Amino acid sequence: KKFCNRKRKEELITWKLTSFHRVDFTEEKILANLTESNLIGLGGYGKVYRIPINRSGDSVAVKKIWSDGKMSKISEKDMLAEVQILGTIRHSNIIKLLCCVSSDDSKLLVYEYMENQSLDKWIHGAKQRPISSTDGSVNQMGLDWPARLRIAIGAAQGLSYMHHDCSPPIIHRDVKSSNILLDSKFNAKIADFGLAKMLAKPGGQPHTVSTVAGSFGYMAPEHCYTNKVNEKIDVYSFGVVLLELVTGKEPHAGDEHSNLAEWGWRHYSEGRPIVEGLDKEVQEPCYMHEMTNVFKIGLMCTSTLPSSRPSMKEVLQMLQHCNALEGSGRKDSRNEHDFAPLLGSGK
Repeated sequence: KKFCNRKRKEELITWKLTSFHRVDFTEEKILANLTESNLIGLGGYGKVYRIPINRSGDSVAVKKIWSDGKMSKISEKDMLAEVQILGTIRHSNIIKLLCCVSSDDSKLLVYEYMENQSLDKWIHGAKQRPISSTDGSVNQMGLDWPARLRIAIGAAQGLSYMHHDCSPPIIHRDVKSSNILLDSKFNAKIADFGLAKMLAKPGGQPHTVSTVAGSFGYMAPEHCYTNKVNEKIDVYSFGVVLLELVTGKEPHAGDEHSNLAEWGWRHYSEGRPIVEGLDKEVQEPCYMHEMTNVFKIGLMCTSTLPSSRPSMKEVLQMLQHCNALEGSGRKDSRNEHDFAPLLGSGK
C-alpha cells in the first residue's frame, strides 16, 4: 500500500495544473477519474470524459489530448490555440475552460460540463430517437421554436462578442451546430476553439491562414479558394446553423446537388413559399412570421459575397427583434418587420 501511495505521488509530481477560473478540485481528482466508465466521447485528437467533482453531483468535461505517449504537432497547436483564447476571454455564451492539466506527453483541458450536449443532437438526433427531458421547452421530438430562437440568440451573442468586443477580434473558423453546446437550461455556449485565430490586423482586413479549416456544409465559399479570411466566414457558418434551426435539415442535405445554404437560396430565388421549407416538427401559426424571418437572416448570412453578409452584431440585432415579436404573442404579422428587402434579388 505504501508503495502504491508513493508511486501515485510520484506520478502527480509530473502533472501541472494551470487554472483560468477558481476551481474546487485538484489534479488528483481529475486523474483518478479518467476511466472508461466516465468516457462520453471521442474527439479528433483525443477522448472526452465526464468527471464528477463533488458529492452534489457537479461534473466537469475533460478533453484528453494524447497520442501514444507523444502529442502530434497539429493537436498541440490546436490545444495551444484553445488555451490561449479560452484562457483569456469571458462571456456567458462561450464555454468556460476551467484549467489545463499537463505533463510531458499529455494534456488535459478541463471545461464546464454541458448537461444537454450539442445542438446538432437536438435538431437532427431527435428525428431518429425521442429525447426525454424535464425542461418545459423540450418535447419528445426535440426543441420547440421559442427554444431554438433563444439558442440562436445566445450563440449570436457569443460570436458577436468575439468579433466586436475582443481586441484583437477572434474568428472561430469552425462554427457549426455540433460546436454549440447547451447547459442544463438550454443556454447556448460556443465551444471548440482549436481552429480559432486572433486577427492581428484591425479594421476587418483579411487575415492570412496557412490551411483551409472548417466543416463540410458550413465553409464559406471564399475559404475554399483563398487563404485570406475575416469574420465573415463565421457569419456564413452561423447562417447555416440558422437554416438548420428553422428547417430541421442537415448542413449537407439540401438535396442531391447542393448543400443546405445553396438549397435555401434556390428555394427563395425561385419564389417558392418559405413556409414549405420550414421544419414541420415545430411549425405553429403563431411562430410562422418569426421562422420565416430567421430563414431570411440565414440567407443573408450565407450570401456568396462576404461584403453582402451582415456583421454578427447586425445578425444579433435582427434575431433579438424576431424574439421581441415572438414574445409579444402577436399572431397578426401584417405590420411586423420583414427582412426580405435586405436580401435583394439573389446571392
